[in-house]
Amino acid sequence: MRFVARTELLDWAVLGAALRAGGHVAVDPERPVSAYRDLIRVSESITDSLVVFPQGTILGIESAFFPGAFHLARSLGRPLLPIAITGSHRIWEHPFSPAVRFGQSVHLQVLPAVPSERAALDMREIERSLKRQALLSTIQPRRYEPDRDGWWDDYRFDIDSDFEELAERVAVHRRRIACSRSDEE
Repeated sequence: MRFVARTELLDWAVLGAALRAGGHVAVDPERPVSAYRDLIRVSESITDSLVVFPQGTILGIESAFFPGAFHLARSLGRPLLPIAITGSHRIWEHPFSPAVRFGQSVHLQVLPAVPSERAALDMREIERSLKRQALLSTIQPRRYEPDRDGWWDDYRFDIDSDFEELAERVAVHRRRIACSRSDEE
């Protein structure tokens, strides 16, 4: 089993070494077109499973999915196995806490496999199903609160439109940042 990870994780001493040694795939989500091309190129040679986290972030359940994993399944003709994981933020809430907390529970819910030809077409339905499962879990998922967690202005992420209030707050913040940056130029 191979994992897709952000390129910046390769710079971490222990984790980066483990990712490289395990033959895992590094992509830069800030450059989505080249990231997807890298995924296609590398994944064609992978004969085992490829694990992709479609949110591409640790911010919280409100983050929208990136479409790459769904298109990749279709392109490669491989089924998609959706898995909802909740509670991992209680073990290590990077970058908000440098500590690893032991003795915490994580919940994993495996949903039915999706045929490759349906993966991209059903992306939004799959995303909603995964998030619904996470919200129903006995272990609640991480929630993104910009005033607590920061706005992550230099990272590419969107807020799922199902979380309207937060999506609007982030949009207002981004418009304000864009205006202030254009005023500086």
